Amino acid sequence: MAGTVKAFNLPIDYVLYDMSYQNVIMYSACLPSYSAKRKDDKGSGKNDEHLDTRNPQDRDRINKILFG
Repeated sequence: MAGTVKAFNLPIDYVLYDMSYQNVIMYSACLPSYSAKRKDDKGSGKNDEHLDTRNPQDRDRINKILFG
């Protein structure tokens, strides 16, 4: 509940008493999560590439990915 309140800037009373259970589940499904890298994850086939939107080269690559 606290994550939904914080992420979507909603009053706690609204989340506790006025939101349906289905809406709470849907809201919480799109909350960001953090998963720390483990040292033994090297070579696991995951895409570890990070793109920075402030870097012009990365911005061009992001535009190509999104818009073809």
